[in-house]
Amino acid sequence: MTTPSWSVRRVHALDQAQMDGLADVLADCVAGGASVNFMHPFTRDRALAFWARVAKAVAAGERALLVAEDARGLCGTVHLVLD
Repeated sequence: MTTPSWSVRRVHALDQAQMDGLADVLADCVAGGASVNFMHPFTRDRALAFWARVAKAVAAGERALLVAEDARGLCGTVHLVLD
């Protein structure tokens, strides 16, 4: 069995660099036609605004945020709304 070239971790607070990386992932998903509640035209400002809202919810304990990272940085994410 080989070790994956990526890892997953839970994030409890987001800094600007992480939000930039997450905005890139989201923009790539939208550009690829993924069903992620956003459609074209899709701007970077809109992606950053979305992640700013998620960051507030994560900091407040209202969401759990997991990120996947590889050698190049953030490459995937999932977040759960906690109720």
